[in-house]
Amino acid sequence: MAEFVQQRIEEMLPELEQMERVKLFTKEEARSILKKRKAYEYKLRRKSKLKEDFLQYIQYEINVLNLVRKRRQKIGYTFKRVEIDVAIVQRIHKLFQLALSRFQDDVKLWLSHIQFSKQRGEKASVSRIYNQMLQIHTRKPELWILAAKWEMEDALSTDNARNFLQRGLRFNPKSKELWRESYRMELLYADKLRKRSEILGAMNEEGPSDAVLKGMVALIVFRKAVEEFDEDIEMWLSFLPIARLFDFTQPHQTEILNFARERHGDKEVTWEAVAKQHLAAQGAISRKMEQRCCMVFEEAVKNIPTEHMWDLYLGMYLELLQTQTKHLDMRGARFLELCERASDIGLLSQQMALQWIEATSNLGKVESLLQVCSKCTKQHPTSVQLWTRHLTAVAETLVNEDTQQSLFDVFNKALKLVDPKESLPLYTVVINWCLAVNSSEIEQIFKRGCEACREVSVILKEQYLEWSALTQGIHTARKVYNGLKSQKPLSVEFFLCAVRLEKSQVEPRIKNLRQIYDDALSEFGESESGLWLDYIKMELEHPKGQPENASKLHWRAVKTLTVTDRFMTEYTLLQTGHLD
Repeated sequence: MAEFVQQRIEEMLPELEQMERVKLFTKEEARSILKKRKAYEYKLRRKSKLKEDFLQYIQYEINVLNLVRKRRQKIGYTFKRVEIDVAIVQRIHKLFQLALSRFQDDVKLWLSHIQFSKQRGEKASVSRIYNQMLQIHTRKPELWILAAKWEMEDALSTDNARNFLQRGLRFNPKSKELWRESYRMELLYADKLRKRSEILGAMNEEGPSDAVLKGMVALIVFRKAVEEFDEDIEMWLSFLPIARLFDFTQPHQTEILNFARERHGDKEVTWEAVAKQHLAAQGAISRKMEQRCCMVFEEAVKNIPTEHMWDLYLGMYLELLQTQTKHLDMRGARFLELCERASDIGLLSQQMALQWIEATSNLGKVESLLQVCSKCTKQHPTSVQLWTRHLTAVAETLVNEDTQQSLFDVFNKALKLVDPKESLPLYTVVINWCLAVNSSEIEQIFKRGCEACREVSVILKEQYLEWSALTQGIHTARKVYNGLKSQKPLSVEFFLCAVRLEKSQVEPRIKNLRQIYDDALSEFGESESGLWLDYIKMELEHPKGQPENASKLHWRAVKTLTVTDRFMTEYTLLQTGHLD
């Protein structure tokens, strides 16, 4: 091993001598570089080679290369690049090659080598590395796309880009991304030829390149994709947004839509694509375009009266409201009208029902908001989201405790219909309203929630305890705690909340704190090492604590905990003063 390392070191000596001779580095710095390289070379000669050793060596050489560049700029010396700079670059490439020969499956390592070559402007090297990588990682479409984009956009080689994509499709014929990228690349190539011909003023109407100029190669790619994905209408239509990026692809768009209508004219997404084709223009969408789109959608919901079809129709109007700045009031009113129509025939989805409520509120239709909420919850009686929004709308219209009955009526009705495990948001809305108006009913709501299922009760018990302390004092909070601690299930947070409340007093009572910790440990002592540590810290830090109890608690914890490793580590840190 030593002789190989020595040989490598001797090969570096001329480079280091030149660095020193032209005063890029001092003698001591050159020796330091040599010593560091020697250490890395020994690591690479070990039987069990680690990827980290290669990466560290590579990064060190990159740092040396960057330092050489800075020193050159500082002293203004531009000669001896082959002997110094190129030698370092070649060493880095060789280290990458050695690493990749051992760790071929590491895609990040391949990409790191490619990135280094890109930074050096070594286009031929980048293409070669991409080829080598894709001989191994043939089943990763994203890598074929990366290589093709590099060839097309950086190396300006359409032939190589096309070759990468075609090879990628042979290995991954079911990759939708590869088919779309191949289509996009052919359109880019056609667009480039068209612009060049326009500049030269020699664009022929007929000729050998006419088909390419019209994007016919891209259209062939689309047709082959249709054959590969015979029943995947969404895959076909995914070519439309790509075609719309180019101003010469109207025939493409027409053919894509014709394929969809002929083969899948009964699908909702086909109707949506045909309708939205009228909105495909850039910039503001005119009333005429919108009307044509609506005519198609109206025919669609008539021929395919499904919830999904109505979702697509309403979704189109939501897009217009979000992306267009003109005619917002008119479009908003139209959206509300369509939502009502869908609701009347029972085809308004839960998602669109929520959008209907939000749009009604945003457009200031306060007088009809509660009515809309009622219709939505009637159509989707088990939706927690809709009932929560209904409760919120009711709460926003109430101003004091005298008008609270309508809120509780909706709340009670909702609790009967929704899944109890999902009902926490309903309690939250009502509790927040009660807090806002200082309603006397809030305690009854808390008690009701504490008797509900685990998903609700464990949260509300903590909130109830904290509320009682803030509004009625610590004495009431202690009574609430004593009442709740026997109502299972409980949570660690409930006990910690009780601890915080006791500690927040001017003179925290050690007796009460011990009782809370004992209660908590009786429930969670087998799994929660943090509770034991908190108890020990309390005994050590409280003015009336008994430090001698720490060892007793430690003994109990070791006997009780099912897993003691973490506790033992943190207890040791606590004993040595390293645990806060």
